[in-house]
Amino acid sequence: MDNKERVLKRASEMFRAMGVKNITMDNLAADLGMSKRTIYEMFSQKDQLVMESIHYMIMEENAELRKIIDSSEHVVEALFYIIRRKKEHRRTYPHVFVEDIKKYLPKVQSMFFSNHENLKKYSASYMLLEKGTKEGIFRKDIQIELVDNFLQEVISLIHNSQRILALKPEDSALLNSIFIPYFRGLCTPKGSALMTKFFEELNVLNPS
Repeated sequence: MDNKERVLKRASEMFRAMGVKNITMDNLAADLGMSKRTIYEMFSQKDQLVMESIHYMIMEENAELRKIIDSSEHVVEALFYIIRRKKEHRRTYPHVFVEDIKKYLPKVQSMFFSNHENLKKYSASYMLLEKGTKEGIFRKDIQIELVDNFLQEVISLIHNSQRILALKPEDSALLNSIFIPYFRGLCTPKGSALMTKFFEELNVLNPS
């Protein structure tokens, strides 16, 4: 691991634990045992460090999700485990971190995930959709890149819309009312039957 990756890894951990605003470059330098000047030689300002740290977190998360997709029997099973994993992780993120990164996420998406090749290479949801069409679970006529971008926009909207935030929806409500119905709409009859099995019979949508 080179110095830049070491800084990104530790910055990501500290931001997740205490929020972006509560971590200064001095805090990070002291924790890493390196000079602040060395960090500034790699990242010209804190905003750049935050942006690249969020990208680092997304890439780590996507790598884990891709492992789930690869090891699952089919994409509905993968979706089931991904949702369960995300629910568990959301409980561990402090509110201050979730609030602090909101302003950075659109810029990160624009910088790193705005072209077709990056989507195919890095996006776990793109991989999920692509694999699902090959398995006959999602319809073959869907435009994967369009659907993937739409899903990312919906997620961004949920996190940033004042009207939605005012409703304080639970994760189970978002799944029941938005995401699961949308994925059902992409399904073939085979996929729809599997969705029923995994998301109704196994009660993944019940609040916990």
